[in-house]
Amino acid sequence: MKRDADVKDSPSVNADKIVTFPHGIPGFEKYTTYVVYHKQENGVGAYWLESCDDPGITFTLVAPEQYGLSYELELSDEEAATLQADTVDDLGIFMVLSKKEDGRTGSSSLNANIRGPIIINPKKRLGIQKVIQRPRVNTMIMEGI
Repeated sequence: MKRDADVKDSPSVNADKIVTFPHGIPGFEKYTTYVVYHKQENGVGAYWLESCDDPGITFTLVAPEQYGLSYELELSDEEAATLQADTVDDLGIFMVLSKKEDGRTGSSSLNANIRGPIIINPKKRLGIQKVIQRPRVNTMIMEGI
């Protein structure tokens, strides 16, 4: 297990790749710092958050726009203060993907959590996961998917 200081001081990890979630991510509250990795392949980008404290804790993120979705979000005063964003344009919104295995057929599927988007201010390197009871997500049908 790597300590937070080990990851931050590692020459292979730039400090600008580390995002702090001051309150953690629901279910993982004690893990507050994550390294962000990005991969672009065939026009589709994916991001990974890897805990600085436990590299076994990772989350796969995608931009909702890649799948024809867009959010209408309202941040509470506390959320806005945590993210320290000057404008909404300063924020990135991402969906968390999870892989589900079907034990009977051996097949698997990817599911996106639209009720719990990750919101990141890349300039300040701060993030939150916003839990939404009734998400307002706009869907656009896209060709080629």
